[in-house]
Amino acid sequence: MTFYKVRYLLILFILFFVASLVFIISGLANGLSMDNASSIKKINAESFFLDKDSENRIDRSKIKMGEISEDIFSANLQPLGVSMTSIGIEKSDKDIEVTLMAINSTSFLEPIIKEGKGFFNNKVNEVVLDASLKQEGIKIGQIVRDEKSGASLEVIGFTNEQTFSHTPVAFITFDTWKEINIEPFYSAIVVKNSTNSMEDISNKVNDGVWIEKDLVVKGIPGYEAEQNSLFMMLAFLIVIAVFVLAAFFYIMTIQKTNQFGILKAIGAKTAFLCKSTLLQVVILTIISLIAAVGFTWVIFLVLPEDIPFLFDPIQIAKFSGIIAIVSIFGSLLSTFNIIQADPIQAMGRME
Repeated sequence: MTFYKVRYLLILFILFFVASLVFIISGLANGLSMDNASSIKKINAESFFLDKDSENRIDRSKIKMGEISEDIFSANLQPLGVSMTSIGIEKSDKDIEVTLMAINSTSFLEPIIKEGKGFFNNKVNEVVLDASLKQEGIKIGQIVRDEKSGASLEVIGFTNEQTFSHTPVAFITFDTWKEINIEPFYSAIVVKNSTNSMEDISNKVNDGVWIEKDLVVKGIPGYEAEQNSLFMMLAFLIVIAVFVLAAFFYIMTIQKTNQFGILKAIGAKTAFLCKSTLLQVVILTIISLIAAVGFTWVIFLVLPEDIPFLFDPIQIAKFSGIIAIVSIFGSLLSTFNIIQADPIQAMGRME
C-alpha cells in the first residue's frame, strides 16, 4: 500500500514542478514584456505613423515638425516624441538612463498620475517620472538634469509602470521637448481610432507609414528576441511534460495490468476501468495545479521588485488548461494497456 501512495505522490510532485516551472517562466516572460514595453502597451492607440526608414523602431523614427501642421492634432490624433537619454540628480554623480517621452498636456497620451500633479499649468521644464525612480531617492519638487541638453527639469509627479526598453520613462510636454532639442521632431503620430486625418498625414509626409500598435511593440529593441526565447522554453517544457507524463502513466498501468485483468474477470467493464484511471489523473492534475498556482503566487510576493515578474491569472488559466490536456492525453495512451488486459492470462498468473 505504501508503494502505491509513494507512486501517486511522485506523479503529484512531477505535475507540480512542471506546472510551477511553466507558470514562473510565463510570469518572467510577461514581466520582461511589460518592463520592456509597458509605456507603449498602455497607450490606448490603434496605429502609429513612423518614418519609413525606422524599421518599425519608434526610437529611430524622426518626422520633421514642419511637415505636419499642429492644427491637424485632435483628441483622437496626437504626436509623440521618444528619445533615450540619462538624467543626473543634484548632489550626486550618478546618471540614470531614462526614455524621454514628449506629449501634449491633457491628451490621451498623458499617463495616469499616481503621486503629485500632471501637466495642467503648461509650464516648461517640468517632468513626470516613473515611480521606480523613487528608489534612486528622487522626490517631487526635486530638480533633475538632462545630461544630453544640460536642461534642468522639475519633478512634478510620478506615474506607475511606465517603462521603455527596460528604462523608466520621463514624460515632458512638447514645449519642454522644443527647449531641449536643437532640431525638435516627432517620433510618431498616434491615432486612437481610425480617422480621415490619417490620409492627410500620409499625403503630407511621403517618408512615413502607418503601423499597427503590435508591430511598434515588437520593434522595441530586444523585445521580440527576448519573448521568443522565453516562449521557446515554455514550448519545449510542455513537449517534455507530454513525454514524461505519458511514460509515467504508461508504467503505472503496466504495473497494474494483472489487477485490471482480475477486475475484468469479476465483471468490471473496460470502459469503467478507463474512466476510473482518467478520473485519478484528473484529480491528481487539479491538486497539482492548485498547489503550483499557490507556489507561483508566493514566488511573486517574495521576489525583489527589481526582478520583473507578472502574475497574470488569465495566462495561468490558459497554461493550466494546456497542462491538464497534456496530462489527460498522456493517460489516454496508457488506456491501451487496460483494453488489452486479458482476464484469463491474469487469472493464470495469479495462480
